[in-house]
Amino acid sequence: MVVSLNESWKVPCGYFFIDGLGGKERANLVKVCIQRLHGVGVKVVSLTCEGPSCHISMLSALGANLDPSNMVPYFLHPQDKNQKIYVFLDVCHMLKLVRNTLGEGGILYDQDGGKIQWQFLVELEKFQHQEGLRLGNKLKMAHIKWKQQKMKVNLAAQAFSSSVADAIEYCTQDLKMHQFEGSEATVKFIRIFDHLFDILNSRNPLAKGFKSPLRISNKCSWDPFLDEAITTTYLG
Repeated sequence: MVVSLNESWKVPCGYFFIDGLGGKERANLVKVCIQRLHGVGVKVVSLTCEGPSCHISMLSALGANLDPSNMVPYFLHPQDKNQKIYVFLDVCHMLKLVRNTLGEGGILYDQDGGKIQWQFLVELEKFQHQEGLRLGNKLKMAHIKWKQQKMKVNLAAQAFSSSVADAIEYCTQDLKMHQFEGSEATVKFIRIFDHLFDILNSRNPLAKGFKSPLRISNKCSWDPFLDEAITTTYLG
């Protein structure tokens, strides 16, 4: 799909009925597409894709590298070696992958050994259902049984929202509910990914807070958070 940045149009440019392609084959198809777009005067400045391993291999074959320790977030244009084409992983798909990892595995660990547990979201939904109200969040059974609607981004975004983190924290600190004991690492995890999603999914040039565009003028607000997010490690 080719999407214009400075005008309002998007055009499908290819669809392949093939079950499985390796990274090199995908990279070749991308190069052919870019070359043909270049031939009709379209300037390609970025490539966005989802995050499965075959796409990581594709980006590597193109010349990019998304390893944080040696990041090269672009590859050279196949028709113009002076032009860089920047690569992005689709933030909506990446958030769903994070939700899937925690939802299926149940437990992750942070760098301090703290447990991030999906069970706390299950307990929150159960408590809210029993009480017949929600503590300022949108969490419901559809978010817990997400496999039936796993393509819906809003279910992942609403599950990993600051309002859910606030509700779990309230149940822990104010209500002193035993089923939420040890939820501190989970609360921190949810807040980090909520803010990351807002930063990377920013669309409104006039938005405030974490949803505002990344600019030099507001670097003091988003740069420290990104440093913290990068240095925070989670293990399965």
